[in-house]
Amino acid sequence: MKQIASFANYLRSIIERRDEFQEPSGGFLPYRVRQKTISLMTREGRILDVGAGEGLLLKALGPQAVKLFYGIDLDKKRLARSAARAPNREKTLFIYGDGLFLPFRDSVFDEVTLLNMFLNIPDEAVITSLIQEALRVCKANGKVIFDYRNKRNPLIVLSYKTVSLHDPELKIPLRGLTRGELQEMLRSRGIQGAITYHSVPSWWKLIPPAYLVEIQKKDKGRSV
Repeated sequence: MKQIASFANYLRSIIERRDEFQEPSGGFLPYRVRQKTISLMTREGRILDVGAGEGLLLKALGPQAVKLFYGIDLDKKRLARSAARAPNREKTLFIYGDGLFLPFRDSVFDEVTLLNMFLNIPDEAVITSLIQEALRVCKANGKVIFDYRNKRNPLIVLSYKTVSLHDPELKIPLRGLTRGELQEMLRSRGIQGAITYHSVPSWWKLIPPAYLVEIQKKDKGRSV
């Protein structure tokens, strides 16, 4: 098992970005999820990153990208690493807190992101609650952006079934979704409207390993 894990780690060192290798939020897909997210952002206004982790989205945005960046996470050590990466301390705020109970009033953010989170959450009710809470603090005509791993993709299926071999230190559960399952989850909570699905990587059109989901919030006071 150790030999398999060592070989898998070697492969990751080849395909992953060198400056993100062995970061908890790093990886081939997470990097592309962040890059696609950035392409959908206005790069101005107020952005909230739920599950900010060690700040790789902030790092990718760069010093000129945003007016105000808020990051929230339940891991204090990773938040400290986020703060250390902040290019402009006056325009960033890091908060120790739970994405299910965001400490903000309604409709204050232009964009809210929840990236590379849902693959580690087995409870569908928790996923939909996180999305609803993100929509609550998002402005009308703002965006909530999140991703999910596509369990129709054979590489995702194989990777998740063999995770104990190639990543034995990973103790959290891994899960994928189909688009139909996600759509049913959103409908069950009344989350409907302007929802766009983007394949990740963008060039992988047929059964991609991940999807980035963009929800544009419409009428003030409603879910979308």
